[in-house]
Amino acid sequence: MNIDSIYILSLIFAYLAGSISSAIIVCRLFSLPDPRTLGSGNAGATNVHRIGGRLLGFFTLLGDFLKTSLPMVLVYKLDYGREASLWVGVMTVIGHCFPIYFSFRGGKGVASMMTVVGLVITPFAILIAGTWLITAYTFSRSSVASILTSFIIPFFGYHFRPELFLPLSVLSAVVLIRHRSNIANLLQRKEPLFEQKGLKESDS
Repeated sequence: MNIDSIYILSLIFAYLAGSISSAIIVCRLFSLPDPRTLGSGNAGATNVHRIGGRLLGFFTLLGDFLKTSLPMVLVYKLDYGREASLWVGVMTVIGHCFPIYFSFRGGKGVASMMTVVGLVITPFAILIAGTWLITAYTFSRSSVASILTSFIIPFFGYHFRPELFLPLSVLSAVVLIRHRSNIANLLQRKEPLFEQKGLKESDS
């Protein structure tokens, strides 16, 4: 087996790892309803937190972090380089958003996206996190923060690592696609504020 074959297998493994829905698994382990059928209907940490409380939301977030970071670290340790590791991260996010094990209905990928960026360009991740927090506070909508952050990631990333512009663009596109319902709600002025949070809110 040559290096190219190993890397191709790594990409497939990353997608399969990303397809492990921490939200659904945590809910099943703690006898909670499928998060896709309750609350916002999103299989993500925010909805699990809403349904089952802070601790279960944390477990979900931890699971998302591990399934995203482990394939990336493995490829990086095999000396494939930063860009190769980033493409592996992109595949985990695609798996998270469109999991093969769960009828391709997954989460919206924001936490996984932040994990990928943080592992590849740590100073950039700090800037992105700051952008998310400032935007969320300014507009009182987490979805606006997530959409704007996703949109600017390739352009901010280009400043730090120009060679990573393409994989960062694909990463952003995946997350933006999963936020298409939020974008539609914003255009129709139906997206709820933070203080309007409830079981029917769309997660970021």
